Amino acid sequence: MADPDRRLDAGEIRRLSVLTDRRLAREPVSRILARRAFWQAEFHLSDETLDPRPDTETVVECALEAASAWPAPTILDLGTGTGCILLSLLAELPDATGIGTDLSPGALAVARRNAMRLGLGGRAGFVCVDWFAGLAGTFDLVVANPPYIPSAEIGDLAPEVALYEPRAALDGGADGLDAFRAIGRDIRRVLRPGGWLIVEVGAGQADAVVGLMARHGLGSEPDGRRRRRDLSGVVRCVAARRI
Repeated sequence: MADPDRRLDAGEIRRLSVLTDRRLAREPVSRILARRAFWQAEFHLSDETLDPRPDTETVVECALEAASAWPAPTILDLGTGTGCILLSLLAELPDATGIGTDLSPGALAVARRNAMRLGLGGRAGFVCVDWFAGLAGTFDLVVANPPYIPSAEIGDLAPEVALYEPRAALDGGADGLDAFRAIGRDIRRVLRPGGWLIVEVGAGQADAVVGLMARHGLGSEPDGRRRRRDLSGVVRCVAARRI
């Protein structure tokens, strides 16, 4: 399209045909290219990682706002996937350090490569654990884009999501809240007093997630809760502070 007068050779035509067939099968362009722009950088992805989306940038925005309370914040990114949330924060906060966790070794390998490519490998560590099981120490910020789609609704999603995203990154259990319950049960062990838990939520889940946080002692003071809407006006990110 950029050079309409140039004839494609036979090899280029075959390659274009393969790529066209993949897109006609509803494979997202980002999956075909194995990369996606997010925040201020481009992130490589794989079949084992969620495809970063603009909605998730609300978590980065909210975390940057909260991070102003510390000169060198420590960050824990639960279910890091490509590492896009953690690495975007570290790029904006030059004195911050962080850890990303994931159950998928393949996803962690992608996150490590992204960290090295972006020059952030020295400030980012990655650990294969279930949420924060076995982690030592506490953090100023805990961030996450956990699975939150109710199990029965996954098949009704657009084919680009239902067919090509890793199910483990989508499936939030019967009501979509299983991951939030798992995080809430042990959050006070890893989040230091004054720290913030900041999570992406599904449409209509904000009140339920805020309620879960409150039951675990987060967000109880008047200014201890924050919400942020995505580009469609949906509350996509909620945050609660531990007092």
